Formats: sequence, C-alpha cells, structure tokens
Amino acid sequence: MNLAGYSQEGVGLEVDDAPLMEGIAQGDRRAFELLHKKFSGLVFATAYRVLNDPHDAEEVAQEVFSGVWNKSRLYDPRRGKPQVWLSTMARNRAIDRLRSKQRRAQLRDELQVNQTQEGVRLDDGVVAEVRRQEESVVLRDALLRLKPEQREVIEMTYFKGLSQSQAAEALGAPLGTVKARIRRGISRLRTIVTDLG
Repeated sequence: MNLAGYSQEGVGLEVDDAPLMEGIAQGDRRAFELLHKKFSGLVFATAYRVLNDPHDAEEVAQEVFSGVWNKSRLYDPRRGKPQVWLSTMARNRAIDRLRSKQRRAQLRDELQVNQTQEGVRLDDGVVAEVRRQEESVVLRDALLRLKPEQREVIEMTYFKGLSQSQAAEALGAPLGTVKARIRRGISRLRTIVTDLG
C-alpha cells in the first residue's frame, strides 16, 4: 500500500484516505494507526455532540474504531470518503447509546411513579416485567460492546436457536473456534453487565 504523502504524525489532510481503508482491510496496523490518529478527534467530537458525556463518547469512539478494524472490507469509496463513513458510524452509535440510556431511565422513572402513586403497590408480575425489560436493554447494550465475531455467534446460538455445530457450519468456521468465541463472549458479557449495574 502506498502511504506517500502522509507524515509521521499522520496528518496530510490533502491526501486521499481510501488507501488507508484498503490497507486496514488487508490487516495493515500502520494504516489503522494513521487513520485513528487522523480521525479520532472527529469521531469523539461527533459522538460527544450527541451524548454530551465524555465517557460515553470515548466508548462510542472505541466501538467505531473496533468496527473499522473488523469491517473495513465493507467500506465502499464510491459512497463517500472515510471521514464521512466514520462520522456517520459515530453519530449512529451515539444515537443508539443515547436511546438505550433514555429507555433505561424511563423504565426506572415509570417504576418509581407506579410505586409511589396513591400508595398503590405493584404486584410482583408488573415489577418482574419492568425489570425484565430493563435487563433486556442492558443486555442489548452489552452485546453491542462485544467483538463482532463474538456477538455474531452468541446471537446465532442464543437468540436464533442454532446449535454450535450449525453456527460453525453457517460461518464456515471450525466448531472449536465457535465454542471459544462463545465462551469468551459470555465471559465478556458478564463483565460488561456487571459494569453497567
């Protein structure tokens, strides 16, 4: 890959960035580092404008660049520059995160209002349903933080009902690889869910 025109600092704004995406698609870490150095501020700022929270914006930026590394082959230069692709991904992920947080807050507020309103006590079924919905939102948020290959096999086996063998066949991957991804994914999910409270 020809990176001529890029300085050591990865600036060179006049240079076409599509070759960087090609390099990343081929597993070139240097191309990834240059792209990250060049656009990490833009990605963070885009997420921050939506979320207004530096911690959440940083997590979105990490998700975006993880997506770039894992899905760079999906980038189509005919549909826009890498800068536009990155901004769009950052904005979409930030909006998803904001909606998820708002939904969790809304569920908590609804539960509080229902518990205090006129001294009415919620029956166990309603409390359980609200808790189940909130846990579902947390789980979806946690799933989005997994590596794409881990999320994919967990969705196939736990949500689509495929056996591990069927998932391995569908992915064209060895069964051992699929099992390892599931183990690591479930372990990571536990950690993320615990962190999310």
